[in-house]
Amino acid sequence: MPKKINFQDEYVCTITGLVANGFLTIIKFFAGIFGHSQAMIADAINSLFDVLTSAVIYLGIKMGKKPEDDEHPYGHENIEVIVSWIVSIIVLSTGLFLGYSAFHTIIDKNYSHPSSIALWAAIITIIIKEILHRYTLKVGNMLNSPAIKANAFDHRSDVLASTSALIGIAGARMGDSWLFLDPVASLVVSVFIMRTGVNIMKESNRIIMDSIPSAEFIREIKEFILRYPEIKNFSNLRVHPVGRNYIIDVSIFVSSDYTVSKGHDIATNLKEALIKEKPFLRDVIVHVEPYSEG
Repeated sequence: MPKKINFQDEYVCTITGLVANGFLTIIKFFAGIFGHSQAMIADAINSLFDVLTSAVIYLGIKMGKKPEDDEHPYGHENIEVIVSWIVSIIVLSTGLFLGYSAFHTIIDKNYSHPSSIALWAAIITIIIKEILHRYTLKVGNMLNSPAIKANAFDHRSDVLASTSALIGIAGARMGDSWLFLDPVASLVVSVFIMRTGVNIMKESNRIIMDSIPSAEFIREIKEFILRYPEIKNFSNLRVHPVGRNYIIDVSIFVSSDYTVSKGHDIATNLKEALIKEKPFLRDVIVHVEPYSEG
C-alpha cells in the first residue's frame, strides 16, 4: 500500500511549491515569448527565481534539522533565518533586474502586441499562486517556520505581480496607443517583488537581532508563571528566538523556607508545563531565588 502524502509536512510543502513554480516558469516563458508580452516574460523570470528560492528553502530546512553539537549547543535551527535572508536577496535582485529591463523598454518605446495566450497565462498563475500562498502560509504558521512563511509571502507577491501583468497585458491589447501598458505592468511587477524582498529581510533581521515575540506572547507567559501559588514573584524574563522556536530564561522567587529540593521541583514543574502549553518553546531555563516577605 503506497504511503499517504502528508501535505502538512514542511518538505512536502516546499517541494509542492518548487514543482508548481517550475511548471509556471515553463508556461509563462512560452506565453511571454509567443504571446509577445514583456510583462509575462518578466513574470516568468520571477518564477524561475522562485524555483531557486524553493530549492534554497528545502536545503535550509534539511540543514536546520541537524542535532546539537559542541559548536552549536542550541542546534542549527537559525539556518532557517539565514535562508530567509538569502531568499530576500534573491527576491530583491529579481525585482531590480525586471524593473531595469522594463524601464529601458519604456524609454526606448520598444513595444510589442501581446496576444491572448499571455492573458490566459496570467490568469492561471494568479489562481495557482493564491492557492499556494494560502497552503504554504498555513503550514508555515503551524510550524512557526520563518523560511516557509517567507516562501508564502513570496507566493502572495507573485499573485500581485501577475495581477499587474494581467492588467497591463489586457490594456495593451486595447490598441496601439495602449501598448506602453505592457512594460509599465512589468515595472509594477518589479516594485511588488522588491517590496516583498524588503519585508522578508525585515522579518529575518528581527529574529537575527534577537527581537522579542509579540506583547501578547510575553503577557501569556507572565500570566502562566503567576498561576503557581508557590511562586511569589519573578524577574529577568527573557525570550530568545532560535529559528522557529524560543528559549525562555526567567528567575522565580519562592519562599526562603523551602528546601533546595522543593525549589528545584517547582522550577522543573514550571518548565515542563510551559513547554507543554507553548508548542514552540525549545527550552525553559528557570533560576530559583529566595523570597522574603518584607
